[in-house]
Amino acid sequence: MEGHYRQLRKRIKGKDLICAQDTTEYNYNHHEHILKEGQLGTISDNHSLGLRVHPMLVMDMEGFPYGISSLQILNRANKKQDRHERKYEQLPIEEKESYRWLKSIEETKSRLSKSKSLTIVADRESDIYQLWSRTLDSKTHLVIRTAFRRKFIDDKGEELQPVSSPALLGRQQLYIPGKLGKADKSRTADLEIYSQKAYTLKPKWANKKKTQDLDKIPLYVVTVREVVPADIVVKEPIEWILLTDIDVPSLEKAAEIIAIYKSRWNIEQVFRLTKQKGFALEESQLETAHALTNMITLVLIAAIRIFQMVKSRADQVRPATDVFDAKEIESLKKINPGLEGKTERSRNRNAANSLAFYVWVIARLGHWKPEDRDPPGPITMKRGWDAFNNFTTVSKMISP
Repeated sequence: MEGHYRQLRKRIKGKDLICAQDTTEYNYNHHEHILKEGQLGTISDNHSLGLRVHPMLVMDMEGFPYGISSLQILNRANKKQDRHERKYEQLPIEEKESYRWLKSIEETKSRLSKSKSLTIVADRESDIYQLWSRTLDSKTHLVIRTAFRRKFIDDKGEELQPVSSPALLGRQQLYIPGKLGKADKSRTADLEIYSQKAYTLKPKWANKKKTQDLDKIPLYVVTVREVVPADIVVKEPIEWILLTDIDVPSLEKAAEIIAIYKSRWNIEQVFRLTKQKGFALEESQLETAHALTNMITLVLIAAIRIFQMVKSRADQVRPATDVFDAKEIESLKKINPGLEGKTERSRNRNAANSLAFYVWVIARLGHWKPEDRDPPGPITMKRGWDAFNNFTTVSKMISP
């Protein structure tokens, strides 16, 4: 990862960044007969053999991914005692698996110290009090979806409700697509958006342990709640309670916080790409944890580059150097004429030297046709990238 980190540091200098962290799992239980004994521990179901992987994905404020600033690969092979035997709840957080959320932020702050600001975003599993107490500073911010009904108080110590009337900023509509093969139908959701300044209190267990964490932490509570008419049945109405240290005095600012939270979906897309037929990490035939760890690391870096291409296939402004180096750009430029057709529609109509111009070439190498209605997806991009990196393919297409 060190080479990747060096390149990442060069690209993020002076930028405002969104950093999304999450955990995924790779299940190798179906290859148990191939794995050498004792190589892998269990994943979260406490039965299947596999590895837990926790990266931090670094993006700009538009959601373009630059790379990974922290990567932890967790193997439970050496954990012979269960949670009860280890008295897990009494352990300091540094000895718990949940420490990965704090460690990822600490490593990111160190490696991306030249950035202008960092906004860390994560889903409910990361809603840990120490995350708020130990990681915030003048250039590091958090946007976290709360995992449970926290108790919030105001300056006077009186309890606050996240959806009280004075906190209502306004209403917005959001299109919600239906789920394929399920009863849920597409709908336009009417959303109420609330925001209020509050304090969240130090948990009782932390007081018992006499930890050094702050007794209370000031933050904003941004609540998104779907209003469902009486004559409509919605199985799971939207309700997000987002916590942030960023000031949210207006509906426009609340919309920015919601957009930051939604950018977390990008890391889910990267995980999906590693598990689809493009990279198929869970189909590995490797025998050792060491080999699997190396492969997962390499594939994650490659998957992010493919995802960069997918995200920028229509980007006419971003420079090509955000994805490709000078030699790659030169080769792609030479390849382009051989992939264009005779009709206007079959030509590369993207702005010269834009990132979209070169991504178009990769898509064509992946057998995408400009006449297709759908834009090229990640599997097409991977196929094109493989072709581009095949020396025989490139050398045949570039005339002397």
